[in-house]
Amino acid sequence: MRTAARWAIDTAGVLLALTAGTFALVLLARGDPAAILAATRAGRSATPEQVEAVRVELGLDAPALVRYFRWLGDALTGDFGLSLRTSTPIGPEIAERMGVTLWLVGGSAIVALTVGLALGIAGAVLGRGPARGALRGGALLLTSIPPFWLSYLLVLLLALHLGLVPTSGIGGPETWVMPLAVLGLPAAGALSRVVAVTLREALDQPYVMAARARGSGPVSIVLRDGLPNAAGPILSLAGITIGMLLVGTVVVEQIFGWPGLGDYFVHAAGARDVPALQASALILGGGFILANRLADVLQALIDPRFRRLRKGTV
Repeated sequence: MRTAARWAIDTAGVLLALTAGTFALVLLARGDPAAILAATRAGRSATPEQVEAVRVELGLDAPALVRYFRWLGDALTGDFGLSLRTSTPIGPEIAERMGVTLWLVGGSAIVALTVGLALGIAGAVLGRGPARGALRGGALLLTSIPPFWLSYLLVLLLALHLGLVPTSGIGGPETWVMPLAVLGLPAAGALSRVVAVTLREALDQPYVMAARARGSGPVSIVLRDGLPNAAGPILSLAGITIGMLLVGTVVVEQIFGWPGLGDYFVHAAGARDVPALQASALILGGGFILANRLADVLQALIDPRFRRLRKGTV
C-alpha cells in the first residue's frame, strides 16, 4: 500500500510538472492569443476594443498564476478553451482525433510486440552462426532506419511500384499497412534485441537446465521457464516503446494523412494556435508518462527484485 501511494504521488508530481511546462507555452509564445482569436472572429484585423473584450473573455487579464490554476481546473474536466484558428472548442475535436491516434498506437504496438518477440525468441534459441547474425543485423537495421526514410521506401515499393496500397489516407485495412509498419517495425527491432539478450540469460539459469533434465521440450522451456523470468526488462522497454509510439504519431500521421492528435499538434504549431498546441502537447506528454509509469508497476508485480530495488534494498 505504501509503495502504491508513493507511486501515485510520484506520478501526480510528474504530471503536475508537465502541466506547468505546457502552460508556460502560452507565456513564451509569440503573438497575442486575444488578438489572433479576435481577428479570426472578425474575419479581418480586430479593433483594440474587440481584442480587449476577447482578452477579458479568455481571462488573459488575470495574473499568470491565477490563469494557470484556472486552466488546470478546466483541463481536468476536458475543457481546453477555444481554438484560435477556428474559434471552436478544442476538447471535442481532440476527443474525435484521439480515437485515430489510439488506433494507430494500438495497431503499431501489436506489430512491435509480435515481430519483436518472434525475432527475439529466435535470436535467443538459435546457436551461434549465420542465422543469429542475420537476425541481429535485421534488428539493428530496423532500429536504426529513420521513420521518414522507411516511409519513403514503403511508399515507393508498395504504393507506387506494386500498387498494393494507397499512398495516404485512412480507410480500409489496405490503408493501415504502411503507417503501422513505419511506427511498429523500428520498435520491434529494439524490443527484439532486449528479448534476445534477457531470454538468453534466463535460459542459461540452473532451473532451465533442470527443466531440460526432466524432459521438458524447447517450446515449454521458452514459454514456461524462459519468458516469465525475462519479463521484467521486456515490460520496462514495452512501456517506453508505447510512449514513444504515441509521440511518433506526430510524424507518421503527417506523412500518411491520418487526422489524429499528432496531425492536430503539427497544424496547431504551424498556425501558432497556442491553446490547441497546449492541449495536444499535454495529452501526448501525459500519455508518454503514464505508459512508462504503468510499465514500472507491471515490472514490480512480476519481478520482486525490482520492488526491492525501488525500496533501496538491492
